[in-house]
Amino acid sequence: MATTVKKVNRSVDLTLWEKMYIPEILRGMSITLKHFAVNLLGNALEVFGGRRERKIQTLYYPEELPNVPIAYRGRPVLVADENGLEKCVACGLCEVACPANCISIIGAERGDGERYPVSYILDGSRCIFCGLCEEACPKEAIVMSGEWQDICEYDRAKMIYTKEDLLRSEKSLKKRIKVLREKYFNKGRY
Repeated sequence: MATTVKKVNRSVDLTLWEKMYIPEILRGMSITLKHFAVNLLGNALEVFGGRRERKIQTLYYPEELPNVPIAYRGRPVLVADENGLEKCVACGLCEVACPANCISIIGAERGDGERYPVSYILDGSRCIFCGLCEEACPKEAIVMSGEWQDICEYDRAKMIYTKEDLLRSEKSLKKRIKVLREKYFNKGRY
């Protein structure tokens, strides 16, 4: 495959007007003023009930919340089955896969021989939201949720989550689990 080389003509003489960049400065200022006027008028119409759908991209947080995509990686949470028990079998793969070492698991066995985590602690102040714990889990027991509002705290002690803090029903995480299955079915994991 042959590539063509284009040469830049560096001997172009600019006029005095072009050397001062005045046309480009004026063009940039006109674009800025146009956006300013449209947004100012749009806000005024919105206040007085004139325009229903605004063109402004700004959200009025916290009254308006952003729509995060399903694939968004928020706080990791544990999935609980329909009986309310965690799906986690305390295998420790998420703990090993975590590059920030923010997961700590202590496992035990129930009377029926099934393993479960007695203690599952996630240090949210260390979590980097990489999603490797989610990828390492063979039971889809830990997923990255869409929760993003409650993850910031002034006190680090409030960012240490126990198993009870992290449990969410499988029904509430159905969309995220579906995305994971589609992602890994295409790669041949399941």
